[in-house]
Amino acid sequence: MSSDPAVHTIQFRGTGVFNPETLADVHEQLDAALANEKTQAVFLRGEGKNFSQGLDLEYLSAHQEIFSQFVTDTMFLAGRMLAFPMPIVSLVNGHAFGLGAMIVLASDYAVMRSDRGFFCLPEIDIGMTLTVRMNALVRARLSQRALRETLLTGGRLTGEQARQLNIVDAVGEDGDLEALALQVASPMFGKPREQLAGLKYGLNEDLITLIFSDAGDAAYQAPSLWPRGEG
Repeated sequence: MSSDPAVHTIQFRGTGVFNPETLADVHEQLDAALANEKTQAVFLRGEGKNFSQGLDLEYLSAHQEIFSQFVTDTMFLAGRMLAFPMPIVSLVNGHAFGLGAMIVLASDYAVMRSDRGFFCLPEIDIGMTLTVRMNALVRARLSQRALRETLLTGGRLTGEQARQLNIVDAVGEDGDLEALALQVASPMFGKPREQLAGLKYGLNEDLITLIFSDAGDAAYQAPSLWPRGEG
């Protein structure tokens, strides 16, 4: 928990993987932050060597019937974060892989440990492509250079490498992450919730609209572009 009473901390346990139970818990924690009028920011962090290892693939492999819908549900969390009426800061204390990396991207600010942990979009190395909503989030939040260094290569970025690519705002030792988070996010502390949510929604309107739309959410497949057909 943060030492600052204005901060509501959500801690991912263990490997920080997401399944229906852990996803529901994060939403409940966000509800609790909103219910407390004294709360001015939400901090996300993991424990040990992990921030979040992404989807709980062990659980989802055993529940294939919900796999596709659950991936979409996780993007609803990202969409909620993008217009949340107070700053959300990811304190990346360890590995942020897959969905864990996307949670970082959906945050307003991020600080990352300098000596441990990687930011990684590993889909290229695990036989996956992104779904429509995941793809839209990643494209909206990463530069072309960062996309090349992460999504297209499966690159494992250190904190300093992530900072150089503007993925995180600052890096430091684990014990300094909270202070760094307070420092980088302080300009957004105490802003009127309704106005902040409206402004954040306006900046992310196209992405949020897609996330919460009825559009399909299949994973992208390689197209057949050549040779071109006749006629």
